[in-house]
Amino acid sequence: MSVWKIKEIELPLRFSWAISRSSCDVKKNLIVEYNSNSVLGLGEVAFNSRYGESLESIHKEFKKFVSICPGSITTLADLEPVFNKIDISTSLRFGIESAFIHNMAHIAEMSVTQIIGANSLSKVKTSFSIPIMEAGKVSDFIQDNNLKRFSALKLKVGGDSDMDFLKEVHKNYDGPLRIDANEGWSNPDDVMNLLTGPLSKYNIDFLEQPFSSSSHEEYLKLKPISPVDIIADESITNGEVNRDLANQFHGVNIKLMKSGSYFKALNQLRAARELGMKTMVGCMVETSLGINSAMNISYGADYLDLDGFLLLEKDPYNYLYEDSGTIFLAHLH
Repeated sequence: MSVWKIKEIELPLRFSWAISRSSCDVKKNLIVEYNSNSVLGLGEVAFNSRYGESLESIHKEFKKFVSICPGSITTLADLEPVFNKIDISTSLRFGIESAFIHNMAHIAEMSVTQIIGANSLSKVKTSFSIPIMEAGKVSDFIQDNNLKRFSALKLKVGGDSDMDFLKEVHKNYDGPLRIDANEGWSNPDDVMNLLTGPLSKYNIDFLEQPFSSSSHEEYLKLKPISPVDIIADESITNGEVNRDLANQFHGVNIKLMKSGSYFKALNQLRAARELGMKTMVGCMVETSLGINSAMNISYGADYLDLDGFLLLEKDPYNYLYEDSGTIFLAHLH
């Protein structure tokens, strides 16, 4: 007999998390529990209101999932018909799939990467994200959080004083910068003036999702002339990585909570590489349970942005630890 449960977890943050469309001091995620053969498998659900997800909708969908799920599931293929019968959020879909796979891995004494057909990693270097903040607070923030240990910083922009903020980070940090607008900008000409003007002397890895996901013409205009790579985030959820996307972007940011599946995410990464696109594996604000899952698809990615658990006051799982900007699997320590 198999038992499915879901529970909420409250995650106070180390600092206020502000991006172009929202800010928060506490994140609420959910944990899916799948108990089979007296073995517990866990999956994290880091839902995102940007994609129409909420605590209420997740609970409602999970209740429906449990009501139509067979009492005993033996293979991943048994889950597909259930998913096809309900309109399920991608974050919950991943939470359910990963809980099942993690249970399966424990029982079979296999690694998750063996089950999903991926290469394993025991450590990765991650960037660290700085939320939108007043320029006057940047220097202390970088010093107080010892951010120079990270090989790259990701900067959230889309506020009223982006250039002042960027200048202060550049003044206080020597490494490469990754600029993430979270759809907060709108004009390709203004972006080009920034990139070829005041930002031209900065060491910028890429610019992520400057415009809304519906701004196809703007991306088609910006991509061929941009001096830095343009990376898709909100423009790619659980859809296909295809030529249309490659015409708009140089690369993609794949997140399990958007893809909804280990297998979907791996297919998206594979398709991006075949199209000559750069690949990044990213995350939401998640515990080390979710970030550990993201590491399972990270082999070969050009960029890794897996700092979600480092934003928490306290990580409830401790599956990972970070040292000098590198994330390690805790059980290998």
